Amino acid sequence: MTRRSGVLLVLVGAVVASLPSCGRSDNDPTASQRVLILGIDGMDPKILDELMERGRMPNFARLAASGSLHPLGTSMPPQSPVAWSNFISGADPGVHQLYDFIHRDPAPDRGAILPFLSTSTVEPPSRDWALSAGKWRVPLFGEKTRLLRQGSAFWDDLLVHGVDCTIYRMPANYPPPESAGSGRFLCMCGMGTPDLMGSYGEFTFFTPTAPFGGRLVGGGRFVRLRLRDHHATAILKGPGNYLRTPNDRGAVEELKIDFDIARDPVESVAKITIGDEVVLLNEGEWSDWVQIDFETGIPGSLALEAMQLPTSMPAIVRFYLKQVHPGLELYVTPLNIDPTRQINPVGTPTDFPEQVAQSCGLYYTTGIPEDTKALRSGALNEDEFISQVRVLVEERFRQYRYALQQFDRGCLFFYFGHIDQLSHIFWRDRDAQHPAHDPAEAAKYGTVIEDAYVEMDGLVGEAIAALDDDDTLIVMSDHGFTSFRRGFNLNTWLLTNGYLTLTDPDRQAQSIYLSGVDWSATQAYALGLNALYLNMAGREKNGMVQPGEDRRALLKRLAAELTQVRDADGTRVIDSILIVEDAYPQADPSIAPDLLIGYADTYRASWATAEGGMPQELFQDNFDRWSGDHCIDASIVPGILLTNRKITMDDPTLSDLAPTILALFGIDAPDRMTGRNLLSP
Repeated sequence: MTRRSGVLLVLVGAVVASLPSCGRSDNDPTASQRVLILGIDGMDPKILDELMERGRMPNFARLAASGSLHPLGTSMPPQSPVAWSNFISGADPGVHQLYDFIHRDPAPDRGAILPFLSTSTVEPPSRDWALSAGKWRVPLFGEKTRLLRQGSAFWDDLLVHGVDCTIYRMPANYPPPESAGSGRFLCMCGMGTPDLMGSYGEFTFFTPTAPFGGRLVGGGRFVRLRLRDHHATAILKGPGNYLRTPNDRGAVEELKIDFDIARDPVESVAKITIGDEVVLLNEGEWSDWVQIDFETGIPGSLALEAMQLPTSMPAIVRFYLKQVHPGLELYVTPLNIDPTRQINPVGTPTDFPEQVAQSCGLYYTTGIPEDTKALRSGALNEDEFISQVRVLVEERFRQYRYALQQFDRGCLFFYFGHIDQLSHIFWRDRDAQHPAHDPAEAAKYGTVIEDAYVEMDGLVGEAIAALDDDDTLIVMSDHGFTSFRRGFNLNTWLLTNGYLTLTDPDRQAQSIYLSGVDWSATQAYALGLNALYLNMAGREKNGMVQPGEDRRALLKRLAAELTQVRDADGTRVIDSILIVEDAYPQADPSIAPDLLIGYADTYRASWATAEGGMPQELFQDNFDRWSGDHCIDASIVPGILLTNRKITMDDPTLSDLAPTILALFGIDAPDRMTGRNLLSP
């Protein structure tokens, strides 16, 4: 995690940001212009059209009648970090260099291939820049998080031209960007923002059924909880103590907080005491946000705090009392960064997230707060997950209304992500052909997605009411949705067809993150949701494919053979394949995949493929609650574009929006943008 270093620079930056902007005049024709963009992750044009025809989206219909409504071409691949980066840059992946949720280091110091999340990376400080005393170590500089999305953003051009810009939770935009120019810049980070652990959201679930020692699951941990005389002391684990000297393995002891739980012997009520906070909950009830501190225990903390060096790590959590009797079960949210005491900045300037908290209350700061991981692991059931999303949505709605009240000029972007996450989870309840479709569950949850659309219609109505006739309203989504019925094991196909080889074929099913691969006899491998890489000599650590005509022939052969793959019933599995160097000539070959796979409708890369695994079978029915998806061929899952102005292009894409926004303020699109102005005559 990045520690609060360079505090004076932060304070100076905050003071400068608060000063009146230079280079702008109220006589400037752009000074009072307003452009409001509502980004609704995952809103699908098919569902929207259906609901509009049924009269359930009156504000969308009203806006479409006065302006324009179009499907919006998404990115290839249509993954959120890629798609939103197309929107941000006004270009394609060859410019911003994001191609998947997962990228890989092809030549790490250890191992053959090292996967990592594509949007940002943490660069640790040098151990030389620290003061050490026995078991304590005070770093003079903190770790630095670096955004991996390359190039400039459309707001950079707005700010340079004196246009104010406010960004609420733009995905693929962490750590918070700095601003340059005379326009006022306010930014709150979104998808990609970690929790206090440095992860993308790790919950804790206390339950008497957890094994002794606990159980780790993807995105969280189950902790054994046993009460005696209706009382228990539990431990909430935190990050490593960054002020302690690492051991020989480079690890440091974990920070932790002890807290007490007491339940009523008869009633379904429990009391939680953590630090100075006392929380009383009924069964099935969520707490408010609770501020906590993980104390490092370093001596001389007052002196260090006087030097602006933090000696504790603050966070905020919510508790959910799942069950009181017979066994007490308690869910705790991931350790969200406290926006009022940021151990890592989550916005620009650093006091902007705090201002929002003071006006609207504390809130989730993790990048994807809808806890689908807790649902998929059984810590929360469907009703409890919906209630968790409801808590989040109410926070977002308060902030949205606050943002509209503050919006007096320039450009405002506000992001909503819950439709995307609800669509991932509840799609099988609207798809009778899904292998995990359950009629009883469908009767209960079949309208969850539609209800979220209808609620967004009300927010569009509020936006229309807040704007004047001369203002511009853009409602857009990054992609649509479809059913995820069958998973395709791409590495298994490569293995079966001789493109990938294992050192021990008997251990095929145990392979993860490409472990056990015989790289000396492997030509290609898959990692991530749409990516396929060649094992290139001079790029991969153990590469064996030589550059030149043989490489091109291999790419074309793989593309031709993969598009011929059929399921057992003859259904086509892959609709299209992009040779990346042809589709995106500016692609960085050290980062980009060599091929991008466009799966057919209802198919997707399996979960094993995303992690570099290769199960025995080629196909797998998807029985997971994660039943809807969009990481397929881009033509199948366009987003939506709705504006109060007439669009002059019949085929708008995400990359067209940035040049269009600039044009609304009289600014020419820079050469780096490949998109078009959708409002040009």
